[in-house]
Amino acid sequence: MNSNIRALIAIIFVNFVTISGFGFMFPILAVYGKAIDANATEIAFCVASFSLGQLIASPLWGRASDKYGRRNLLVGSLMVGAVIVALNAFAVTPWTLIFARFVAGLAAGSFSIAFAVAADISTAENRTKIMGAVGAGFSLGFILGPAIGGFVAGSDPGPEAFARVCYAGAAMFFVGGLITFFFLPETRKEEEPDETGEAPKQMSRSSVIKDPVIGVMLILSLVSSIAMAKMEATFAIFADDVLSLSPLGIGLFFAAMGGIGVIGQAGMAGILSRKMGERGMLNLSLFFLFLGMALLALSTEPVMAFIAMCTIAVGFSTNGPAMSGLTSLAAPSNAQGVALGLVQSSASLGRVVGPAMAGIIYDMGGPPAPFMVAAVILLVCFIGVFFWARMTPAVQAN
Repeated sequence: MNSNIRALIAIIFVNFVTISGFGFMFPILAVYGKAIDANATEIAFCVASFSLGQLIASPLWGRASDKYGRRNLLVGSLMVGAVIVALNAFAVTPWTLIFARFVAGLAAGSFSIAFAVAADISTAENRTKIMGAVGAGFSLGFILGPAIGGFVAGSDPGPEAFARVCYAGAAMFFVGGLITFFFLPETRKEEEPDETGEAPKQMSRSSVIKDPVIGVMLILSLVSSIAMAKMEATFAIFADDVLSLSPLGIGLFFAAMGGIGVIGQAGMAGILSRKMGERGMLNLSLFFLFLGMALLALSTEPVMAFIAMCTIAVGFSTNGPAMSGLTSLAAPSNAQGVALGLVQSSASLGRVVGPAMAGIIYDMGGPPAPFMVAAVILLVCFIGVFFWARMTPAVQAN
């Protein structure tokens, strides 16, 4: 089997098992938080602290993988993650749980390194298609992870159930580490020495950020993540207050979104990037995200809300591969990890800021307000990217 194909299959499986391991926490985290006397703010901090850890660590993991190689860093991050997730079981107070989730976020190096692997094994022509395939592993993990976590937790989600979920999540990380160790070849390409006979120096984060394309992707990653986090943080409340949906119904909505995400990233991303290029695909994704958020804000019945959520899923499934593809094409080969890590870090910042803003907006403006604000943000992004794409030359692979 071709080493690039073997690396792609391995990294998709690694993404699936690790994201599933993280997703195990979703069904039980809030319930367990209440069981240890956490208030609503502390439970929200538990969610945000993981993204805060990612925000700090993603570019560091990416930069380290540029220097030391993808495979060894990925194995290390997964094995460390397995230990940390298992230790989450011993968090028996709200603030120890918040700290445990923060440290788990710091260990989540597989996120940024996975996309660096995708950049290594792809060409300029198929970069976005490969990014989409890697993203499909994430999406599938997000679908099945919470479902498996709920099954592991059972019907009485107390401390013992939380411990079972932590150990099961740690086992998934351990499996991901084994897959990486045995099946993923090293994909980082050694840089050719320059005329002095020395290997090129690594680019600093500040140098990477100054690239005009990467700078725009960082801004878009932040604002689109804030918009999506607003929806994710308040949809369950909106579904209860306005749509009268049961928890099962809410779960089915998100399952449908995840299914569309897998199809979009695994299939549509490559086709759209060939037909209209990464920038055209990015603009189309922002339009679908805007349209879906606006429809959701206007929804008063489950059917219309379902159509809106599916529209959002179509936009989101092509938004990530387009941004990752453009970032990777703009970044030099010796800065793939740090560039993609910065984009992941920017998205993590959005997942910290978005939920906090969404709750305030919901309380002040009513149920549709977070979605309407998100729609306005995405419309501004759509218009901005439309003109940016026409005023700047096409991105050529470095």
